[in-house]
Amino acid sequence: MSLDKLDRLIHHFLLWAIAALMFAMMGVTFAQVVSRYALANSLSWSEELGRYIFVWITFLGMAAAFQSKAHIALDFLLTLLPAKPSRALNVFNAFLVALVGVALMVGGGSLIKFGLNQRSAALGLPMYYVYSVIPFSGAALFYFALRAAWQRATAREVTP
Repeated sequence: MSLDKLDRLIHHFLLWAIAALMFAMMGVTFAQVVSRYALANSLSWSEELGRYIFVWITFLGMAAAFQSKAHIALDFLLTLLPAKPSRALNVFNAFLVALVGVALMVGGGSLIKFGLNQRSAALGLPMYYVYSVIPFSGAALFYFALRAAWQRATAREVTP
């Protein structure tokens, strides 16, 4: 399998996971609203589950957005620079993002160890389930950033 195919596979997996999680969060929120207003009985677990799903969407979305080039970029400096410095700045940017991925993997691994003995208040869910998205998304971000650095360094034309 080529690296381009692997890029697409990981990216599509992230997008499908985000879509499924958004659908699940919508269902949980809808159930909470119906339960609270129609049945006059609030679900004790729905807000907590919605919050954890939102955390997962946020971290998975970070890696997917980097791959899609959907993050906000201040590229006015890149447009002012000549081609070679602009390329170098692009590569440096990708390496900085890769370092963020490493920090997420290391910090997320520590949180998983911390969460082995913790359970959530309402669901009783082991917290390492919630924390496991951090190193996973960090690994995806690290991979995408290294690929971007390589592509930017070896590109014939500079693309911001």
